[in-house]
Amino acid sequence: MSSQLTTMSEMPRSVYRYIFRISFWHQMVVITLTLLLLPLAPIPLELQRRLLDDAIANGDTDLLIRLSVYYLIALLVAAGLKMAMRIQRELISARIVHSLRSSVYYCIYTVIPPKKHRVTARQEDLVNEGAVVSMLASEVEKLGGFSGSAISGPLLQVGTLVVVLGYMFWIEPVVASIALALYSPQLFVVPIFQARMNRLAGEKAIEVRNLGSFIVNHDEDDLQSKPPPAPFIRITDKILQLRTRFLLTKNTMKTINNLLISLGPFGVIAYGGWMAINGQIEVGVILAFVSGLERLGAPIRDLIGSYSQITDAIMRYEILLSSFPDHITEADK
Repeated sequence: MSSQLTTMSEMPRSVYRYIFRISFWHQMVVITLTLLLLPLAPIPLELQRRLLDDAIANGDTDLLIRLSVYYLIALLVAAGLKMAMRIQRELISARIVHSLRSSVYYCIYTVIPPKKHRVTARQEDLVNEGAVVSMLASEVEKLGGFSGSAISGPLLQVGTLVVVLGYMFWIEPVVASIALALYSPQLFVVPIFQARMNRLAGEKAIEVRNLGSFIVNHDEDDLQSKPPPAPFIRITDKILQLRTRFLLTKNTMKTINNLLISLGPFGVIAYGGWMAINGQIEVGVILAFVSGLERLGAPIRDLIGSYSQITDAIMRYEILLSSFPDHITEADK
């Protein structure tokens, strides 16, 4: 028990250091599964191209059956690896949530002697009970949910983009360049919108704590059979305002990203179709590229989601640390 308390008594300044401290070997398992999954990404694309251009175009039934079997095997192997990875991620998240709750309790209560829970001069509570409830209930859940895919998520998404784009450039560099150019504006759009979303989410988290503190600090007799008091209305109105602005920003970003992702297949079909009409490429290449763009769309959306989760987790972890006594965090600033 003492070793556990020693670990929890030092909260790293970085959320990633905390995650690795609690789940290093579990993260290594997830990363290994991710690296095993990456080489499988372009295999269905190549098999689709060969099925159309080699087997079907030439009427080769044996080749058609053989390539179809390979295709099914690749799908089954990928599905098995993804299932194992998802299970491991969920286990990591559950472990981090459990650890964070213990850390919050220890840092707020255990390291502070009971006699110091009240400021002697003014007899005010040193511990904000409403904030503690918010931290133990919702804030650690959001951090824990992120921790399972903190490393493997971006690794899988970036790796899939690199592998699939590499395959597309190997098949037809010009068409691949057009697709890449249509997707690249998201590199500038996402950080701008995400910075605003993080600021709004941080303000909302503080207001939710204030709401919890308001309920905890008022006796039931003062609240029952009476209209909502002005402070309660002010806090809830502020939360609604922040949530509305957050949702508008989030959906605007999502609409722009989806539009940019939709332009990829349009560019490939338009230019690739022109090349096919002029006999410069085969139809199977266009099919492989359209399928490839579909495979790129999901990792791009997931990568945007991961970026949002990473920046949000960093912000939430900093808010969490700001609630602890100064001596709780490691001297690694």
